[in-house]
Amino acid sequence: MHSWLDQQQLLLSKQITQIKLPHAILISGVESAGKSELSQWLIKVLSCNKPENVQSVLMPCKSCKSCLLHRSNTYPDHLLIESGGKSIGVDQVRQASRFFEKTAQLGHCKTALITAAHNMTVSAANALLKTLEEPNPDNYIVLLTSELETLLPTIISRCFIIDIRPPVGEKLLAELKLSGTDPFVNLSQLKELSDPSVNEKYQNFEHCFCTFLQKKPINLSEVLSLLNDNSDSVRWLEKVMVKLMRQQYNWLEGDHLLNEKVIWAIYQLVLSAIKQLKLLMQANKQFIFEKLLVDITVVINK
Repeated sequence: MHSWLDQQQLLLSKQITQIKLPHAILISGVESAGKSELSQWLIKVLSCNKPENVQSVLMPCKSCKSCLLHRSNTYPDHLLIESGGKSIGVDQVRQASRFFEKTAQLGHCKTALITAAHNMTVSAANALLKTLEEPNPDNYIVLLTSELETLLPTIISRCFIIDIRPPVGEKLLAELKLSGTDPFVNLSQLKELSDPSVNEKYQNFEHCFCTFLQKKPINLSEVLSLLNDNSDSVRWLEKVMVKLMRQQYNWLEGDHLLNEKVIWAIYQLVLSAIKQLKLLMQANKQFIFEKLLVDITVVINK
């Protein structure tokens, strides 16, 4: 487990030991921050019949019946709700409510894990509120999200929030045993750091988008295709604009492609497009990207 999760493990272990662990826990963080690892550790510790104390951090014993069943993914007192890249519907959430109504079969508590909680439909989120508002003793629900801002405020307010913030720059590279020179590098860029083929795609994306920003000859449909067809394009859009701003202020080496006012205006357009893509469940991705490119062209030509 990543070292930046140590403090969260210490805190949760203390709450469990003191019997003060909240019934609803929301773990937030970027992709690969360790949300899944932390949640799996917590659930296994809660289920374990004789957890061990290792320097104030509780660890599952790995030998009791509960631990062995967890290892084979057959533990009956735990429910996993996944989105599989799609929306989490109201029926899935109601399944959790029914699950908690029944008495634990083996352990002293029941647990449920909802991954990608930001993919819940509005109906599903509202159904979850009832479970959060009326928790049963010894029942724990853990939610994971990489998009905290898209969750209903009423859900957030009823959960104990754990915000995972991995280190950046040299500390992150050292932790992951990777090389690099960007002092602002963060975990959201792990794909580019660890996979040469993904990094090559990003470099091509950055080159094409910056060429478009400079009004140099380029096929606009090529830029639109890069935005539509790449699952990382939204993240890359923001990454390129932040890099341009840092270069503008000489925080990073590089040419000043545009003036500060233009860069800031384009960045606001990019953020607005990203917000629409995240908040609108039925968002027309291609239309949003087409409008973004048109709006950027207007800003550049002013």
